[in-house]
Amino acid sequence: MRMSIFSVGALAAGLLAGSAQAAPTVTGDYVESRSANVYVGACHREGELLTAGRNAVLAWNITEGAYQGTDLKGVKVVAVVAADKNLCFADAKRQSVLYVSESATPAQREAAVAMLKERAVQALGTVSAVKVAPVSFDAAGDLYRVQVTGAAFMKIKKAPGQLCCKQPYELWDKPFVPVSAFKPGYCVGVEYKDAGLLQAWSATDQNNAFFGQFSL
Repeated sequence: MRMSIFSVGALAAGLLAGSAQAAPTVTGDYVESRSANVYVGACHREGELLTAGRNAVLAWNITEGAYQGTDLKGVKVVAVVAADKNLCFADAKRQSVLYVSESATPAQREAAVAMLKERAVQALGTVSAVKVAPVSFDAAGDLYRVQVTGAAFMKIKKAPGQLCCKQPYELWDKPFVPVSAFKPGYCVGVEYKDAGLLQAWSATDQNNAFFGQFSL
């Protein structure tokens, strides 16, 4: 039996709709902080390109969405990422540790980790460990405050600061995951210190952050 062009188009649209329904979007608040500036003058950028930027902390506060039938609203996840070169390079060999909020149910934790491994694999690289921990994520006011008790924290202002660079500031790179209308932020402080998993590091007083609403 022959199918008209209209029928073929309708079938294709139906398949696409079914695919979209099978993989609903998960959204929420997102902030990341790196060990190199993302909003600075070109000379400063060039100075850090080959010597810094190998570490980052990423944080998700899920406000809407489900993965494989599990509602993820309220789940918080922090990823600590390390690489062999600046994370802006596509061939950087990344590894990461995930911290999932202990307030989430076991099913939510499992679903959140599976979702990030599938939909944020380029950002995370090889996930070497997953840990359950107290995770707080506060986006109120002009600051992001993220903390994994005993392991990591970020305090990020929602606007970049004016640093020592004398050249005109430029925006370098983009967030590691899809973020709508993302903006650069100023790092008051970021730290990772969970010894034995990845290299400990910290940074202060840098325009090394991106933030906004993520969509995965």
